[in-house]
Amino acid sequence: MKMGSICRAAGSFLVLALGAWTAAQAAQAGESPARAGLRERISDLYLLRLTRALDLTEDQTAKVYPLLTRLEKEKAKLQRGLGLDLRDLREKLGGTVPPEAELQGLVDRIRQARRAIRLKDEEAEAGLDGVLTPVQRARYLLFNVDFLRNIGENLGRARGARGPLKRSP
Repeated sequence: MKMGSICRAAGSFLVLALGAWTAAQAAQAGESPARAGLRERISDLYLLRLTRALDLTEDQTAKVYPLLTRLEKEKAKLQRGLGLDLRDLREKLGGTVPPEAELQGLVDRIRQARRAIRLKDEEAEAGLDGVLTPVQRARYLLFNVDFLRNIGENLGRARGARGPLKRSP
């Protein structure tokens, strides 16, 4: 078996294991199965395309996957909490007299969650800086922009074709 085939097989196994773990965690956290499945597929796609776009070596893959997997799990948890807080904020603002103290608490938690998510992104970039070559770092920056734009466009088209997605409570 060639080294490239071994890397692809190992990468595929890691992606499948990550996907199964992500789905189980999402189900425990009360996330809808459809949303958990979508998050899992996007995460799998991201890791596969990242590996190809950066032409990662086996050693780099062994370092990058665990780092990004851990940070993605942490970010997903923060984003779920952020989503719940945003929903609560909408509900409070929809009332006739929103309680200012509660609003301020929600605003503070939302800002903290957004800050924590940015810190996770910075942690990922710092970790990758220690593993990637300068050319791979440059490719990583472009890959992220292109990947996120592409996912956003595809989700927008899918929503347009099926109608708006239902939000989970």
